[in-house]
Amino acid sequence: MSLKLLITRHGETLGNVKGMLMGVEDGNITKRGFKQIHKLINKMKREEVDIILSSDMYRCQVTAKEISGKYNIPVEYSILLREKNNGDWTGKCYREMCWDDLEGDFETRHRPDGESLIEVRERGIKFYSELLTKHTDKCIAIVSHSTFLKVFIGQLLGMSIYDSIFKLRMDYCSLSKIEIINKNECIVTAINN
Repeated sequence: MSLKLLITRHGETLGNVKGMLMGVEDGNITKRGFKQIHKLINKMKREEVDIILSSDMYRCQVTAKEISGKYNIPVEYSILLREKNNGDWTGKCYREMCWDDLEGDFETRHRPDGESLIEVRERGIKFYSELLTKHTDKCIAIVSHSTFLKVFIGQLLGMSIYDSIFKLRMDYCSLSKIEIINKNECIVTAINN
């Protein structure tokens, strides 16, 4: 079994520019975001991508459709690839939120109507399991969101959630490349490139 993953974050949105916690709120891609998407498309031109798996959130749909249109690659959307749900903090300025006031530790705390980082990791594990079941010997582009991708890639690399969040970067339309050799072994050739 061999599976190549080309992992990217969506293009910059207006909410990102304003410093908002986007979470499951949709956002419109900025002009700069479209330029980022087209740079990403140029980075991907040497890859033979079989399919794009994307979050169903609008900002990821736009990014995935731009890639798909350029290379005529099919897109499948999954709610498992959504960004962390920040509950009623979604759409608010992240600088105004005080995570330390919430109950629980770094991995378990969340807004009552939101999602914890452990729940994000569990979604990532479910997505990975489905990926291994449905797709083998393929090159797959994955379009998702910063927090989800940090936790997902961190899990693949055996990192703690804390280290995943603070030691990994996921810039807009950056490209991370991971080859899955078998269920428990992967080779990373690029992170946030």
